Amino acid sequence: MSFQHCRVDTYAHPSLRVYSAGNFGEIAPKRLSPMSWSLVGRPMELGTRRFITDILGAQRWATGSNYVFTGYFGCRPYHNLTAYCQIAEHVNLLTPQDVTAAYFEGITPPASALAHRPGPLRRNSATARMLRELVELRPRVIELEQQVFDFEQEVEAVLTGETTWRVGELAAHGNTLLERAWHLHIIGTSGSIAAEVLQRNVIGRLVRGGNRITNWLKEPAELPWGRIAELAPIPGGPSQFVERPFYEIADTALPWADFVIPPMGQSPAAAREEPDLSPREALIGMGGRWRGAGIDATVLFLGDVMALREHSKSLAMRLLHAHRRFVPVLAELRGLGAADWPYLSMSELRGTPPDRTEIEARRESCEDALAVDMPDYLDLSPGAPEEFQPTRAPRGVSAGVCDGIAIGLGEMPTARGAVLACESADANVLPILPYVGAVVTARGSQYSHIAIICRELGIPAVVSHPLAADIKPGQRVYVNGDTGEVRIVH
Repeated sequence: MSFQHCRVDTYAHPSLRVYSAGNFGEIAPKRLSPMSWSLVGRPMELGTRRFITDILGAQRWATGSNYVFTGYFGCRPYHNLTAYCQIAEHVNLLTPQDVTAAYFEGITPPASALAHRPGPLRRNSATARMLRELVELRPRVIELEQQVFDFEQEVEAVLTGETTWRVGELAAHGNTLLERAWHLHIIGTSGSIAAEVLQRNVIGRLVRGGNRITNWLKEPAELPWGRIAELAPIPGGPSQFVERPFYEIADTALPWADFVIPPMGQSPAAAREEPDLSPREALIGMGGRWRGAGIDATVLFLGDVMALREHSKSLAMRLLHAHRRFVPVLAELRGLGAADWPYLSMSELRGTPPDRTEIEARRESCEDALAVDMPDYLDLSPGAPEEFQPTRAPRGVSAGVCDGIAIGLGEMPTARGAVLACESADANVLPILPYVGAVVTARGSQYSHIAIICRELGIPAVVSHPLAADIKPGQRVYVNGDTGEVRIVH
């Protein structure tokens, strides 16, 4: 498979050659524009590099002019699976299998590039530094939220006032905030895996058969999505981003308008019944004083890290939405046409834009890339099969059972209890979730954003199920979020 025709591709690392779309590829448009990629891929790469340096120190495998944590093959985003598996080999408790199980649909981890696994002393030091990052995460996220709010107000003032000439300042400030947001998101993402493994080990020892009920024990501590859904109807409010595609700011420009999930619109809020006794409280009561305290600590720790991961992501999405508003204005001030700016990076738009010949060459390259049927998993190692697709295993990720009428993305349910069946989904389906009784996706893992949101809202969910592609709107579907069972009733 050759990608040489696509001029906007980045280079692969010379030795770390395995990539997977992971959570990002599930819900991003099939092909991001170069502009959106510069606001997502590059800051995410820098955030990951910084995280690795903070917990492991300088690593040869994490440096190099042509190393990217997120590749851009055929204009489709790819998480670098290899890099995260490398991190796991340096930290106590974690294994590369934990990484792939949590975020990469359980695919086989790539071969280790390490000659020897780090010794206990180095792993203990890395684990301590990782815990320090997690302890400091909450105040840093809270501080960033205030900065994002101030930035949104600044964008509004510049675009509605007489100071549109200041839009260049917005671009510089926004770049700094995006790097912070993605860095904090990487910390929360990595920390969630560690917290999950810790919970599994503790409960497995304290409760007989405890690992069979861990789905009931993922209780996020006040995720931001419910609050965002409540605020979304407020015109011009900080939750307006949820009505637009999350990762593609050129969502109204062709050809990307054909590849984004359409906005869901708004629906009135629908209250959900809260159980009188949560599974966590029930298990603590049965476990006794000391065992109950251990169980409680692991559940709360995992819930807090998950909440911070989602909180940081919501801040990144708000920043991207702010860029969606002012980037076209900056492009106009730089003398660029409305159809040209999606083919530039933000650094080019702020600095020296490419000439017309280069823009047209990129336009042609992107059109070529959009025609490439990209795999979800790509191994460029010598001798690797050209077309390898990992086998996905259906997984129940949010406990509960539902029997309801299927709907697809973009459909508003006509009655409560509908079953949303789709390829994948993200938080921009929030407007309909209060009316959804269950979710089934063809892609996903236990830490997909849709899985976490369903657990927050108490909606049964099954991810990575092959039947999701066959379910038609109007069919009656049975979903068991505990066992991962999905069947078409009629």
